[in-house]
Amino acid sequence: MKNLSTVINAVLIVAVGVLFFLHFSDGDKAEMKSIAGDGTVVYVNTDSLLSNYNFSVDLNEKFLKKQEDSKTNFNFKAQKLEKEAAEFQRKIQNNGYLNRDRAEKAQRDLLAKKQNLDQLDRKLSAELMAEQNENSKRLFDSVTNYLKLYNTKHKFSMIISTTKGGTVLYSADGLDITKDIIDGLNARYKK
Repeated sequence: MKNLSTVINAVLIVAVGVLFFLHFSDGDKAEMKSIAGDGTVVYVNTDSLLSNYNFSVDLNEKFLKKQEDSKTNFNFKAQKLEKEAAEFQRKIQNNGYLNRDRAEKAQRDLLAKKQNLDQLDRKLSAELMAEQNENSKRLFDSVTNYLKLYNTKHKFSMIISTTKGGTVLYSADGLDITKDIIDGLNARYKK
């Protein structure tokens, strides 16, 4: 989710730079007005958006379930290996192995299982990270596509994002369009 905020902020910084250049260049003001809309800048609180947009909530719930299933699967295998290692230790201490070759083979088997478990851990972590990145991309695309559609009617010059304690510390009434955006996104998602 932090990646989504970073991407949105980067896009917005570029947009502000373009508008700044256009505003202070010697170009025709009427041309700038047609490019920049009516000059109104509004914002969306991404914290509220992410916690109230049903698509975001659904993606997050599915991800958390997959993460929990992955953790449960890994923990089960780790506990099984721990029991095998404890049994190996017990046999070594009680001379449960008849010969040294069997003990060394059992030790090699345990080390191989530990390496497989470590590899599984890395694989599961990589899968979860890839899924989280894909979810962030899908969410970003959904929101930005809706904002383009939304802005064809409203003609804002800029729609920026903020978070609690973020870049927007104060704004005049009516510039926070978060609720309107969430309502529109949820209505579209419901279909």
